[in-house]
Amino acid sequence: MISLINQDHISSFNSKKLKSILDNEIRLGNEINETAKDWPYKNGIAIFLKRPFSQHYHCFPGIEFVEMNDRHYWKAHYFDTTTNDLIACPFENYFFNPHIV
Repeated sequence: MISLINQDHISSFNSKKLKSILDNEIRLGNEINETAKDWPYKNGIAIFLKRPFSQHYHCFPGIEFVEMNDRHYWKAHYFDTTTNDLIACPFENYFFNPHIV
């Protein structure tokens, strides 16, 4: 089985604000499903969770919350406008692979 998680991507995740959201999601039982570099944003790291966000998080300055509701991509994401890092979540009980078109 091929892993879609690259540890270098996780190590390069520069957004401290999004890291606190990621850490909380993992603490609450969510898991990383996949990582990507330079997609969907150049010079950024994207982390895709296995399940929807467990809660809505307060957006600090420079953090955007977008509820895409697009099954081709994902349900929602938090984006750091200063680092181009992103955390996205899928729909409940939905196979998630953003690279399948």
